Amino acid sequence: MIKSKTVSKYKDAIQNNIGKKIILTLKKGRKYITINECIISNAYNAIFVVEILGESLINCKKLSVCYADLLTGNARVTVLSDCKGA
Repeated sequence: MIKSKTVSKYKDAIQNNIGKKIILTLKKGRKYITINECIISNAYNAIFVVEILGESLINCKKLSVCYADLLTGNARVTVLSDCKGA
């Protein structure tokens, strides 16, 4: 059973980072697929949508990820810090 407090933490973190670049890692079967450059475009009640910027193994431009995947570890999000002044 999913605890709502934990899911709400993921929702808040994703909503605070809309428009920022992320690294998205998805679990597909036994392997992990890493998508290096994505931008969080929208966040909804159960899912959030990312736009894929570069080339990836997945043949699509947008991808939706549910918060339950973050909770179970089937998806991982790493927010890239902005490099100002570099």
